Amino acid sequence: MSIFSRLRKRGAEDGSPAEPQTGATPAPPAAKAPAAAARAPEARTPAAPSSPPEPARSASPSPPPAREPARAPVASAPVRGNVQAPTAGSIATPAAAAPAKVPAAPAFRPVTNGAPSAAPRASTPPSQPPAAARVPVAVQEPGSLDLAIAMALEAGPPEPSAPPPPPEHLKYTASDEAALRATFEELAVGHVTPVRSAMMEVRWGEAQTSWLELGRPALKSLRVMATEVGHSALVEALDGFVTALQTVLEPGQPPAVTEPLREKLLSAYAPLATCLPRAFELEGEHDRREPIIVRALLEQVSDLEPLMIDKLMAAGVGTLKTLFAARADEIAAVTGIPDAIAAAVAARIQAFRRATPAALATVDPGATIRELAALVEQLRNDHTAFETVARGWSETDRQAKKQLRRRREVGFLQITIALVRLGDIDLALRLPKMTFTKRIDELERLVASRAVIARKGDTASVESGPAAA
Repeated sequence: MSIFSRLRKRGAEDGSPAEPQTGATPAPPAAKAPAAAARAPEARTPAAPSSPPEPARSASPSPPPAREPARAPVASAPVRGNVQAPTAGSIATPAAAAPAKVPAAPAFRPVTNGAPSAAPRASTPPSQPPAAARVPVAVQEPGSLDLAIAMALEAGPPEPSAPPPPPEHLKYTASDEAALRATFEELAVGHVTPVRSAMMEVRWGEAQTSWLELGRPALKSLRVMATEVGHSALVEALDGFVTALQTVLEPGQPPAVTEPLREKLLSAYAPLATCLPRAFELEGEHDRREPIIVRALLEQVSDLEPLMIDKLMAAGVGTLKTLFAARADEIAAVTGIPDAIAAAVAARIQAFRRATPAALATVDPGATIRELAALVEQLRNDHTAFETVARGWSETDRQAKKQLRRRREVGFLQITIALVRLGDIDLALRLPKMTFTKRIDELERLVASRAVIARKGDTASVESGPAAA
């Protein structure tokens, strides 16, 4: 008897069908899945082999062999590519989807009323959204940008704080005031040139009252600037000088400044020199200008040698006031120079006095600049002619070269006097050390720049007009 027959017999005796053993007749192959199911890569739970119900035993039945737990079907294919990691700011590759947990099938089937109960169906795992639809949750870690933004929004705008106190270096000190006064005085030096020039002629020459009128606009604007910088002493001094100036310019006064008016103007002018020495000081400016002008005048006289000029200076005839009042015979008697040369000296001094009433300083800068431009042009022509004649060796060329050399020297001396009267004393002292070509180039640049300034000054004076401070 085969083993299958014995099992059937034993089952018949016990009243329950015999269970087929593992390795029995294999079950027929399952039907083929449709094409659509074959394309989807889903795992399927293997079906349990069908077996007849086992009758209840009187004795304790032996437990059936444990079955393999069913596998959960895969919801969808894992999403490929990079997704944002839970930590903000990092990119990571998605991890492999973990299989869903499915409760294992019971190891035995309970028997109810002698009949085995149906096997419970495997619970279907809950459907999950695709990986692409999942939104990563920001993890607020220390140093996270999301955490910083959230804290800033919760904190709100910062409360306004009181401004810090000003640093110590911004306080106005005595040194700052001294620097401000020095800068103001530097600007005032060129601004009040017409006033200083007129007062130099009042002090050492024969001034005209009309020259003082030209300085009133400068005094008015200077008073405004002094008020802005808080220079009260200068404002008071300007008011006193303008009052004296108005007295001199009243109708009925003589055209020339007389001795009583001279003293009144000088006494009112003294406080200005005390407040701004560089702008209004007269003595130092006079001492710089007069020796240069006197020597340039004397060097224009023919046959007057440098030793004779030194004798004139040593004899006390080296000032403009003395030369203007000296006669030819007096110059010859005092200095011991020949009468002809003394007469030539007196003639040259009187010609300069008639042509230039304001000897030390110009009261009309525009007219003086035009005169300077004409002198520079004549100097260039004489220099060009001298260079041409210097190439010849004939007697005529030598005589012409001598005359042109003298004419060129006299023209340069006249230019020197014009520069001093304009106030360009440093340039007048520097030019003799250069060649004539460089002198002419330097003078042409000066004339071009001064001409523009003179035109602007004339336009401003015409538009504004003289006005009292």
